Amino acid sequence: MNRRGIFALLMAVALVAVAALLLRPSAPPAVSPPPLSATGSITSVSPADLSAERASLAAAIQLADPRARARALGQAFQALLERDFEAALLALYALPRGGDYDTALFLLLDALHRRDPDRALALARTLATSREQAVIYNVFFDTFARENLATAVSRLALVPDGLGRENSLRALAGVWLRADTAAALAWAQQLPLFDRSPALESALHELVRTDPLQVIELAQTSLTGPALERTLFLAVQKLTLTDPGAAAGFVPLMPAGDTHTRAALEVARALAVKNPVAALDLIAQLPSGFASTLALNSVLTSWAATAPAAAAQYVAALPTGPGQDAAAAHLAGLLAREPANALAWAQSLPAATARDAALVSLASAWAQTDPASATRWASTQPAGATVTAALTGALSYWVLSDAAAARDFVTTLPAATQRAAAASIAQQLAQRDPVSTLAWAQILATPAAREAAVAAAYARWFDNAPAAARTWLDAANLPSEFKNRLRTPVAR
Repeated sequence: MNRRGIFALLMAVALVAVAALLLRPSAPPAVSPPPLSATGSITSVSPADLSAERASLAAAIQLADPRARARALGQAFQALLERDFEAALLALYALPRGGDYDTALFLLLDALHRRDPDRALALARTLATSREQAVIYNVFFDTFARENLATAVSRLALVPDGLGRENSLRALAGVWLRADTAAALAWAQQLPLFDRSPALESALHELVRTDPLQVIELAQTSLTGPALERTLFLAVQKLTLTDPGAAAGFVPLMPAGDTHTRAALEVARALAVKNPVAALDLIAQLPSGFASTLALNSVLTSWAATAPAAAAQYVAALPTGPGQDAAAAHLAGLLAREPANALAWAQSLPAATARDAALVSLASAWAQTDPASATRWASTQPAGATVTAALTGALSYWVLSDAAAARDFVTTLPAATQRAAAASIAQQLAQRDPVSTLAWAQILATPAAREAAVAAAYARWFDNAPAAARTWLDAANLPSEFKNRLRTPVAR
C-alpha cells in the first residue's frame, strides 16, 4: 500500500474512533485541549453529563434530508457547544468535510472569538481554509475593531496570507472608516501593497455612501486592476442617483471592459430622463454591439415618452446599418400607441432595412392592443417577406384574443399571403385543439395554404402526443404522397 493509501486508512480509523468516543457517555475524550474555563470564558462539565447532546448530534448526522440534517445538526452542535467547548471541538473533528462541517465550524469559532480571540485565530488558521470557511474572519475583525481598533490591528499579525487576511482587512477597514474616516484612509494607504488593496477598497466602499467624488479621486491614485474598476463603478453608480450629468463625466475614466459598459448603461438610463442628447453622447463612447444597442433602446424609451418627434428624427438620421435597424424597430414599438403617426414615420424611413424592421415591430406592438386592425393593415400591404412577418406577428396576438375570428380572417386572404398566415396560426391553434385545427386546415381553398396548415398542425400535435397524431394520420383522408411527407420528418 502506498503512502497516500496508508494515510487515508489511518485518517478513517481515527475518525471512527473519535465518533465512537462521542457516543460513549462515560469515557473521557481522547483529545483534551486546554480547557477554555481557564480564562473564565466557557465552562467544561463532566463528559458523563453530555450523553443527551451526543445522542442528538449522532441522530442529526444520520438524517437523509440535507435541510433537515443541517437544521438538526446545527441545533445539536450548538447545545453541545454551550455545555462543553472541548467536547464540541472534538465533535467538529469527527464531522465529514462539507456544508455541515462548515456550519459547525462557524458556530464554534463565533462562540470562541469573543472570549479567547488568540485561540480562535489559532484554530481558524488550521481549520478555516476554504473560501466559505474564511468568511469567519469577517466576523472576527468586525468584532475586534468595534471593541478596540489598535488591538484589532495588532491581531492582523496572527492571520495568514490569503482569503482570511483579505476578509480581515476588509472588515477592519469598514468599521474604522465609520468611526474615523481620515484615520482609516491614512492607515489603509500606508499598508504594504498586498494588504493595501483590500483594506482601501473596503474603506472606499463605505465612504462611497457619503462622498462618491472623493472615492473617485482616491481610487484613481491608490487602486489598480479589478479593485479600481469595482470602486469606480460603485462611486459612479452612487453619483448617478443625484447627479447623472456629473457621473457621465467620470465614465470615460474607467478601464474598458464589462464594468465600464455597465456604468455607461446605468448613467445613460438615468441621464435620458432629463437630457437624452447627453445620454446619446455617452453611448457614442461604447463599442458597437449588444451593449450599445441596449443603452440606445433605454434612452429611446425615455425620449419617446417626452419628445417622440425628436426621438423619431434622431433615429431617421442615424447611419444606415444594423444599428439604425435595431433602433427603428425599438422606437416603432414605442410609437405604436398612435398607429397612424407611427406608420407614417416608419414608411418615410429612407433605408429599406430600417423601414422593414420598423413596420414588423409596429405591427406586433399594435396587435397587442388592437390585433384585428393590425392584422387587417398588414394584409393590405404588398406581398413580401416583411409583410409576411408583420402579418403572422399580428395574427399571433389575434389568435390569443379571438381564435375564431382570426381563423375566419385567414380564409379570406389571397393566396400570396394565406399560406404563411395559415401555417402560423395552425401551429398555435393545434396546441389546444389539434383535431378541430386539422379539420379547419383541410377546408382552406388554396392548396398551398391547406398543405402548410395541415403540416404545421400535425407537427405540433406529434410533438405533444405522437401516438394520437399517428392514429389520426393513418385514418386521414389525405393523398398518400402527402401522408408520406408528413411521416418522413418524423421517421428521420
